[in-house]
Amino acid sequence: MAAALLVLALFLSGPYLLYVLMAVSVLAILLVFTVKLDWGLYVLAFSLPLINWNFKWGSFSASFVELVAILLTIAFILHYLYFFLRGHSIWHQVKIPLWQPFLLFTIAIFISAFFSRYVLSSSWYAIRWMLFFYLVYLAVPYNIIRDGRVLKNTILSLTFSGLSLALMGLVSLTYQDWSNSFFRIQPIALLGIYPVGDNHNLIAEFLVIISFLVLSLKHWSKSLRTQRFINILFIFLMAVTFGTFSRTAWIVLGLGSCLYLFLDTVYLKRKQWNSKSIIFAILISIMILAPFIVRMNILQADNSSSTENRVLLTQIAWRAFLNQPLVGYGPGTFVTLVSNNLRFGAKYGDPLDSHGIAQKLIAEVGLLGTVSFAIFMGLIFWNLYRALRIYRSEAQLLLPLSIAVLGGFVYQFFNTSYYKGKLWVPIAVALAAMNLLQQKYARRKLGQ
Repeated sequence: MAAALLVLALFLSGPYLLYVLMAVSVLAILLVFTVKLDWGLYVLAFSLPLINWNFKWGSFSASFVELVAILLTIAFILHYLYFFLRGHSIWHQVKIPLWQPFLLFTIAIFISAFFSRYVLSSSWYAIRWMLFFYLVYLAVPYNIIRDGRVLKNTILSLTFSGLSLALMGLVSLTYQDWSNSFFRIQPIALLGIYPVGDNHNLIAEFLVIISFLVLSLKHWSKSLRTQRFINILFIFLMAVTFGTFSRTAWIVLGLGSCLYLFLDTVYLKRKQWNSKSIIFAILISIMILAPFIVRMNILQADNSSSTENRVLLTQIAWRAFLNQPLVGYGPGTFVTLVSNNLRFGAKYGDPLDSHGIAQKLIAEVGLLGTVSFAIFMGLIFWNLYRALRIYRSEAQLLLPLSIAVLGGFVYQFFNTSYYKGKLWVPIAVALAAMNLLQQKYARRKLGQ
């Protein structure tokens, strides 16, 4: 019957054939995602870097990854609605992670929107970006990851996505003039567009997450050969990330590596390092990093305006906070604040959004929103740390995931993807892994 209806629709479509085919394709994808939610999650995980492949309908626009996320969310609702209509209880199955602190944040941002000069646009921004990232990128993936198989496949999808991005960055070197002081690993254009954006930071901010995340695959690997391959992949992704010459990426990778080694050796005591091994590792690291450091010095000597730009954005955010300390100017108003700054316009031209989540929060949602968001994020990382303490034997899975998402979040103190899926889906994966371990050990206790 479905095939007959499809043939009839195509026959009657006439000049609207393209639109009919697009509608049929969307419905087919939605049907597949509804039946196989995990397949939709794998597609979403792989598509996370595609934030600049945009589609527009009038004044509304959405990126490819956002469209995938919306389809997956609709499929998620239809999936559970089907079981609800058949008489199954679904309320104990659907979980909303850390909903209490996020509810506080939601109340704070809508209070800020209510007192904003632009009430409607601020309220829409709060829904479009702030509620969107929590529901679509955090809650839905968290609920789909119900077992170890889906968790592993999601991590593999993220790994393949990061590997594809790294290879794209390497290809970019073949298009650049190496005599130019600004050559570095960066995105490339495909079919006339930059699907991941045109800035090197858009590669680096994702790879700092994936670099550590791949180490969690050792949890499922039994052979020494596979574990060595994972180590090689980890080193390759780290090298590509260094090759972006992103200052923030270097800081995040350094902090992540130190924290990983500290927790692995001192706190969890999974590995023992003697003094000779430590000295040898330091010497090798210096030898490898020396050319990168020289190159970075050359780049930064010619790139002082980037630092000055961020300092000025911070000053604008701080002045806005002092003027409206409690509720801020409203969600989505940072670009307006920058456009009203004559100094920024005279020196840099078009206004930019905040290059850092701290700037964004204090200016737009004030003290109420900033504190509530800090509580929300603090509880995420406290729960991951607590799980590491309780399930030390599972550190091979939890430790890389925790370091990965912490690095991704730290990066957003200097960049603009704080409400994007490339940050929040990995966080959902880490929280889901923690949840699966809690269920596993709870079943063991019941068995005893």
